[in-house]
Amino acid sequence: MKVLASGFIVADMILAELPKIADPGHIVFAKKSVKLTVGGHPCNVSIDLIQLGLEKGSVGIVGAIGRDVFGWFIKSVLEEKGVITHLMELAETGTTKNIALVVKGEDRRFHLDLGASLHLDPDFVSKKVLEVKPRIFYAASGLCGEFDERLGEVLKTAKKTGSLTFVDMVEPYGRQWDYIVEHLDYADFFHCNDIELKNIFKTDSLAYGMREASKRVNGITFITLGEKGALAVLKNGKYVRQKGFKVEVVDPTGAGDAFSAGIIFTLLKNRMFGGLSEIPLEDLKRILMAGQAAGAACVTGVGTTTNVTRENFDSIINLHGEEVLRSTEVLSLVP
Repeated sequence: MKVLASGFIVADMILAELPKIADPGHIVFAKKSVKLTVGGHPCNVSIDLIQLGLEKGSVGIVGAIGRDVFGWFIKSVLEEKGVITHLMELAETGTTKNIALVVKGEDRRFHLDLGASLHLDPDFVSKKVLEVKPRIFYAASGLCGEFDERLGEVLKTAKKTGSLTFVDMVEPYGRQWDYIVEHLDYADFFHCNDIELKNIFKTDSLAYGMREASKRVNGITFITLGEKGALAVLKNGKYVRQKGFKVEVVDPTGAGDAFSAGIIFTLLKNRMFGGLSEIPLEDLKRILMAGQAAGAACVTGVGTTTNVTRENFDSIINLHGEEVLRSTEVLSLVP
């Protein structure tokens, strides 16, 4: 298997392009209907990877769902897309659900029912890693209880099978942001945005957070900056800063997951599996551009994966890729 994704699995109910959030006792009439979609980082990344061009059956997902209509919906959508499912199906709790409200021109607002994801068993995940031996093991952390506590063990198991490890996270439930730091010792790649990075390392300084991440992550730390672009930081202290693609934003939900999928897709496509800390900077520029192109494709449609297609991805790169590459700077954290 090329990729095994793990972590929180979510049924997303998305209402996009709202003119405002309703005042108490009032109604806001939405331009678009409520859209039920499969969500959560592992689901989005898995679907994005297949839509970008990985063959069906080469991507798997391991997580927890409830034995309810939302769990059935998630499983059926993933299997229809060609994702191999390894799911704990829990009778005692419902599937993790999220209501996402997106006011036009503003970031999304999430309202989460933790559900089954909080009970994901790390031993179950490790067992599946040993069974399928993925080329890349992707782990999304923050909402998964014991799985989050023992993430380092799971990542260590993946590395023993020869897998590259890619770690992502959301605002954590029941713990501080910095819980993730000790687990990054087993991460070949780590993705977060600039706000998350500052929270993780308890700093107001982006440069300080970058330096601390470079000390922990074995290969590359990817930091997204919203419309301002993205950064890629190597362990040796060198980093790449790149401006973003200019597209019309319809719904920003899932953009970070699409970014991760674009990175993973490009690594697999170009067989970039070794010497991550010494990767040629020209290759790193193109990897970062691919992540940004996938993220840009995502925000042009409603839903976390709707517009992350190979056609949209290629079109964005063909139209503006060279401009983005020319914007890229190679800098150093080392004085």
